[in-house]
Amino acid sequence: MIVAACEEYRAQGVFNCLLSNGDWLFSFCSTKLAHITRRAPFGPATLKDADMSVDFQSETTPNDVVTVIATEPLTDNELWTVYAPGEWRLWRGGEVVAQGC
Repeated sequence: MIVAACEEYRAQGVFNCLLSNGDWLFSFCSTKLAHITRRAPFGPATLKDADMSVDFQSETTPNDVVTVIATEPLTDNELWTVYAPGEWRLWRGGEVVAQGC
């Protein structure tokens, strides 16, 4: 039902969607969306648009799973997954539990 609503909004123009209740996260791509999931061992990430690196090892524990979703990849030294238009994912605890197109 939520995917059908997203498709209706997408037909009206650009509609990328992130919807969460604090436990589950739904993401939908209308035009551009990308994600990366990081796990231990964490390393540095170099920002694409600034001369800056972030050392995730100093900010995380070995048990953390960290997922970032953005309009486009934010770093240039990591492999991001780029969504296709109309693609959606359901997340829990930083992990994909369902997806479709």
